[in-house]
Amino acid sequence: MGKRWGTAVLLVCTYVLTTALPVRAAEADDLVHSTPVDAFTLTPDWSLETYAAKLETALGTTRSVAAVLGEANRPIETCSGTQQQALPEHYGRTDYPLTSGQILHSTDRFCWDEGDSKVTYWQPQGITGSSDADDDGLWGENRVMLVSWYYDLTGPDKGVRVSFLDVANRKYRHVLLVEPTRTTTPNYRAVPIHAGGLAWLGRYLYVADTAGGLRVFDVNRILEVPDTQDVIGKSGNAYYAYNYRYVLPQVASYGNGQEGECKPIATRLCYSSLSLDRSGTPDTLVVGEYRDGRSADAAVDGGRVVRYRVDATTRLPVLTNGKAVAQDAVTVPRSNVQGVQTWGDRYYLGRSSNRQHSWMHSGVTGGSTTTNSWALGGEDLYHEHGPGITAGKLWTVTEHAWSVDGGTFLDQRAIFAVPLADIG
Repeated sequence: MGKRWGTAVLLVCTYVLTTALPVRAAEADDLVHSTPVDAFTLTPDWSLETYAAKLETALGTTRSVAAVLGEANRPIETCSGTQQQALPEHYGRTDYPLTSGQILHSTDRFCWDEGDSKVTYWQPQGITGSSDADDDGLWGENRVMLVSWYYDLTGPDKGVRVSFLDVANRKYRHVLLVEPTRTTTPNYRAVPIHAGGLAWLGRYLYVADTAGGLRVFDVNRILEVPDTQDVIGKSGNAYYAYNYRYVLPQVASYGNGQEGECKPIATRLCYSSLSLDRSGTPDTLVVGEYRDGRSADAAVDGGRVVRYRVDATTRLPVLTNGKAVAQDAVTVPRSNVQGVQTWGDRYYLGRSSNRQHSWMHSGVTGGSTTTNSWALGGEDLYHEHGPGITAGKLWTVTEHAWSVDGGTFLDQRAIFAVPLADIG
């Protein structure tokens, strides 16, 4: 949208955008609201750590993140013209027009190798990186990003894989998440969750489990297995992982005591996305809740954002009477939020829209939200901080790859960043 538009037209367009976006009941306001935290307490369970240790001993093949990156076998590619169409600078919706000042522009972008760009049964979701993991933004000497993919195909559920990306050397490798079994003979199985969010804190990788809370994996316990069989766990005298060479074992969970499909209600949170906020003391894990549409129920509205304090030394949630109690929580006046990041007192809400560009909303508690352009198919958010842990770049991963009416295949998967300071 160019500056050639008249002032009157711009005012009309702004009015159309703010009134046409999905809202809840007419009497509801359009503000970010603080909400009670009592329903969001998590209970830690570290019983899997014992089984992970036995598994590590049985396999005897522990590998470091650096070793996995050294064996990276897929190239990070320059994005094609089609892939770049998913970026926020290519926003062109006429149903909800934006002014030129609302269009965000990516400053960094890259894409997957051809096989991962076009595979339809693995879907990219969560994103984190070494800026979450360590103060200097590196893991050892490596600038690293991690992206989760969930398996979406009938038959055996292969669970979740995580791509370990060596950004400087432009290569990556997939690692399969596994859950140790509680058996006398060490073994493991796939982790059949959506994995819509990731946060990497020191040796621990936190993964959002939509219904259950948070799962914790130990990156110091990556195990190497033969990649020659499409089976999971122990088979004969060897262990396998659906043809993947590395597995990352779960060691703990922080659960809400719920099971089954998650539906947002006042007494239950859905753990849809996950990020880390390093702008305050202590750091906080930021959980975002996806809700398909808004609600007249003010306790839920368009979804909630809940934050948990993190211990600076252990990199685990701070406990009160043995529980992880939320520091704060808000309801947001925007639905279909796939990724959330907080920084200072501001909330950043990445909204999805089915096969069209969507919006990045931001606001503070008690205030309304601004609107900027966002990705086509944008998912979880990751803040790669600047020097001295200052505001830096906000990253996301896009998920869409599909055939149009059974014909032309459209690959619109990309990873990109925009400066945090450019957003509302």
